Amino acid sequence: MIKKIIKLKEFDPFKENLQGQYLIEASAGTGKTFTIIILYLRMLLGLHQKNYNGLPLTVEQILVVTFTDIATQDLCKRIKKSIRILRKGCLEKKSKYDIINYFIKKIKDHKIAHNLLLKAELNMHNASIYTIHSFCQKILNFKNYEIYDFFSNKKIISDESILQQEASVNFWRKYFYNLPKKIARIIFSYWKNPFDLLNTLTPFLLKKPFPKIKNLIKNKDFYIQFYKNIKYIKIIKKYWIKYKNNIFNIITNSSVNKHIYNQKLINKWINIIDLWTFTESKDNFYPQELSKFSQKFLINNTINNTKIPKYILFKYIDIFLQKFNDLKFLIILKAIKYINKYTTKKKKIKNEISFNDLLIILNKGLNSPFGIKIAKDIKKLFPVILVDEFQDTDIQQYNILKKIYINKLNSIIILIGDPKQAIYSFRGADIFTYLKASFEIKKCYTLKNNWRSSRTMVNSINKIFSNRSYPFLFKNIIFYPLRYTTKKLNYNFIINKKIIPGITFWFINKTIDINAYKQKIAYTCAYEICQLIILGEKNKVFFQKNYKNQKIKISDITVLVRNRFEASILQKEFIKFKLPSIYLSDTDNIFEKEETKELILLLKTILKPNKEQKIINILSSTLFNVNLSFFIENKEKNYIKKIIDKFINYKSIWEKYGILTMLETIFIKDVLFYKKNTINNFIEKKIKNILYLGELIQISCINMINCKQIIEWLSQQIVNTNKNLLNKQVKLHYDVNKIKIMTIHKSKGLQFPIVWLPFISSNIIDSINKDAVIYHDRKNFKSILDFKKDKESKIFFLEESLAENLRLLYVSLTRSIFHCSIGIANIKFFNLKKLNLYLKYFNALDFLLKKKNNISNIQLEKILNNLKNNDISIKIIKKKNLIKIDDKILKKPKKKLLFTHKINNFFFKNKIISNFSKIKKQQNINFNYLNNIKNIFINPNKNQFKKTQYNFPHGKKIGIILHKILEKLDFTQIISRKFIKEELIKKNINFTWHIMLTNWFNNILKKPISNKNIILNKIDNKNKKTEFKFYLSIKKTFSSTKYNNCISKYDIISYNLYKLKFKVIEGFLSGIIDLIFLWEKKYYIIDYKSTWLGNDHKKYKKKYIQNDICLNRYDIQYQIYSLALHKYLKYRISNYNYKKHFGGVIYLYIRGINNKKNQNGIWITKPSLKLINELNKLFI
Repeated sequence: MIKKIIKLKEFDPFKENLQGQYLIEASAGTGKTFTIIILYLRMLLGLHQKNYNGLPLTVEQILVVTFTDIATQDLCKRIKKSIRILRKGCLEKKSKYDIINYFIKKIKDHKIAHNLLLKAELNMHNASIYTIHSFCQKILNFKNYEIYDFFSNKKIISDESILQQEASVNFWRKYFYNLPKKIARIIFSYWKNPFDLLNTLTPFLLKKPFPKIKNLIKNKDFYIQFYKNIKYIKIIKKYWIKYKNNIFNIITNSSVNKHIYNQKLINKWINIIDLWTFTESKDNFYPQELSKFSQKFLINNTINNTKIPKYILFKYIDIFLQKFNDLKFLIILKAIKYINKYTTKKKKIKNEISFNDLLIILNKGLNSPFGIKIAKDIKKLFPVILVDEFQDTDIQQYNILKKIYINKLNSIIILIGDPKQAIYSFRGADIFTYLKASFEIKKCYTLKNNWRSSRTMVNSINKIFSNRSYPFLFKNIIFYPLRYTTKKLNYNFIINKKIIPGITFWFINKTIDINAYKQKIAYTCAYEICQLIILGEKNKVFFQKNYKNQKIKISDITVLVRNRFEASILQKEFIKFKLPSIYLSDTDNIFEKEETKELILLLKTILKPNKEQKIINILSSTLFNVNLSFFIENKEKNYIKKIIDKFINYKSIWEKYGILTMLETIFIKDVLFYKKNTINNFIEKKIKNILYLGELIQISCINMINCKQIIEWLSQQIVNTNKNLLNKQVKLHYDVNKIKIMTIHKSKGLQFPIVWLPFISSNIIDSINKDAVIYHDRKNFKSILDFKKDKESKIFFLEESLAENLRLLYVSLTRSIFHCSIGIANIKFFNLKKLNLYLKYFNALDFLLKKKNNISNIQLEKILNNLKNNDISIKIIKKKNLIKIDDKILKKPKKKLLFTHKINNFFFKNKIISNFSKIKKQQNINFNYLNNIKNIFINPNKNQFKKTQYNFPHGKKIGIILHKILEKLDFTQIISRKFIKEELIKKNINFTWHIMLTNWFNNILKKPISNKNIILNKIDNKNKKTEFKFYLSIKKTFSSTKYNNCISKYDIISYNLYKLKFKVIEGFLSGIIDLIFLWEKKYYIIDYKSTWLGNDHKKYKKKYIQNDICLNRYDIQYQIYSLALHKYLKYRISNYNYKKHFGGVIYLYIRGINNKKNQNGIWITKPSLKLINELNKLFI
């Protein structure tokens, strides 16, 4: 199927009369999302048709389809924001945005437009913005179709891998357990267990629909085929022995390619086959060298088809190769069929359905006798559809859209995507689906303005991809040079007062093997980044944005790689230069990490803390890395006994407060065996992974009381690892002050000021050393699977692999705003020489830059110099000395910041741990007045003023410091001035405050609280718990409406305050209570507030404190804290009674507390039992 290639028209989202079908090619940076929003706004206002006339559409009628949940949420937010801005513009008749002013001019009645936009804005929660799967789900929910019966009351599962594992185990048991040893031995050489088998099958299981199999031999049983293969082997051995003597002369006297068939190789192959012919035929093995003497192979390698070596033995070998069937391929096909059938059956029994099933069911429905009615009804509901990222569709998804909208009257379908950015074939996305659509849709357009990158960056990309007529290999994917916008005309990257070209090639001017290349270019990358940062500190490097200079930060630099192996090469070099970096594409399962096994060992040791050898083993592991000689040297000091006591304490903490509190005690509070100056990136990462494991255990094992159960659960997770589960992926501890390293796939859709591509010229195409090749028919675009891997299949497969490599190169180059550095060399891929038979180029850059393969180093340098201009520069890599960045330049946070770890809000597929602070931040309250108070560390002159708690520095940082000091105090002991002084010095606060602080803290501890005469210095350590961490498990969802109704009914303070607004919370609510203590058989909560309310104690009276509590909505805090303690006590105390055992919540505004007889700085409350009971209903 060949389409005449025509020049695409430029699409104008403001003016185009929208009717029928559109395919818009939106190149990188051309404003794809912006285009969708403009079209959406036009449709809402009825400005989408000729002369800006048309019926206004509602948000429910405009269907927008994307391919990920994140993209759906992001698009929804951006559309809603645009609606709000345009609505405001309609009221004011003007806007600071040119686009909005354009709309204002075209709108005839601004009042009507405002009302339409207001209605749309208020109704955005009902907007029809879906993923393709959620769209299918919505349609299948309609009860008036027969397909509803296939779908109704079924649970949707996002992952079939567990079912597939189960199926693979059953298949293994059913077909392999009773096999004869000689067949079992062959199978065991392919796969060691059912999970190995499943790993082989997974790429095939992802193909929906399953590809057509080339040269399929039907109804072949691998058991029967085994004996047939032995029969064929015996026959070909006889023929070889009979006819082999003439082989050498026939081939050497022919016109066969002598590079392949030289005398040395021919003799070598004959000897190998000779040895084989004289061995007993017990298995299905035959030497691959036999295929070199196949008649077909010889013909294919004969020059100009003259003097073809023809011989009867060669024909017999052809017949043998045709009849012989590898057991592996027969098993794969059988296993695929079995697993698909098994999972379908299991899903039916369990009443489950997968995301892919949604597509299959709707497709069947649309192709059934009642399919026309379904399509009409869908079109009536959604007369307009906008499909984002269309290049990522597969054929099933396109067929659904086609059946409903393509070539149908009274509908609008707009497909927006970029075939040059189709890089997700491993997820099932299919570039050939896009090509098929481009043949079937008449109105094909493109966008030509690049809004992302600087002038020099746009020009350099244009030049590189214009170096070939068809830079993306396929003739129907055309590169159209883009225009830079006037706003980016004066965007420049400046070094030493010179404008740096958009692209720099870092050239190693010698032939080099791939491993040496990677090491050298990684070192160069690290060196050049280090130089940039150093020059940046001297104000010699900066970004220029329309003549305004912006200093370069280390986080402005992103390095793109293909995988974590490349990332690890880079990070090793970065460490040499003291460059901080983070790999942002780590999708490893946390349970596959070494830390999981180490944690199990640690937990087992803690369970039996008196076992000295176990303690020594765990401390000498990489988790603590303590040298064994350390124990020998310290034996006389009774060191082991001290460690055993610590482990006994850890066990007690685990049993009382949970695993996470225990782990934080070990790794944060005790910092066991880590000296501050030894906490490097490696150790820090290990500790963070351990703490994350603690978070996962705390949540997943919430109902497990027995510590042994937790260890068993953790061990089970190692066995049942699944990389696709988001809540098991390694948690990224993102630090903005680091170089970002990420995969090209992960970077798509993002932009960065500076990009490095060190390894792009070493990224070779996929090899054909696979079980099979999958490619697409060039006429009908259907996928084909070939286990035999004939020459045509190999050529098509390798072409598609190179084409994807070219698209990956395009995606990576187009991420940068100002500059992109690319590593390049004349790399010798020695292991790919055999691919020259099928394809000239193995690498995307080679294809774009070189007109022929196997060029010399001098020729490559000449090619690069021909590219050189104002937009592209060439730098020859020379040997560079090691340099290091000064820590002060990086302004890197001190390592001890690791040990102020708090549980962050982290997301699961349907779970979230949230907390009071997060809820509070979602309220639209202006707290700016707090920021106006000076938050500085001052060095006051003694003669200027007296030091008091009122003029002591204040702000968030100071609050944390005061909390930490209170947390460390033993209330029953007199506070030492030396202790306070040391704490101040640690925190870089002028130590002259230590006398005032000591007196102040002593006043706090001696102050009688309330009529109960609670005095803190009379509370023993055994009767108090600081930093009490809790989790509340939410029933289904936790909404602001439910919470508001509850608290306003039973709490007078909440009743008089505004309604809370926060997003629906699912999963868990977490928090940390400053202090819980026992006083006269009642449990109390204390929350310390260091808030500054005024310059004397009178400003801290009850009424002023209550105002602050209302202003900051601390009512939410004491309600949640009370509920958490209530649930905890109910669980721990037999015959627990709220009135009897719960004392209340005490807020200590510590700046108001002094040694005078008043209750200033103290505010006490106790939520009613009715409120606690009602709140409890919202939680599990």
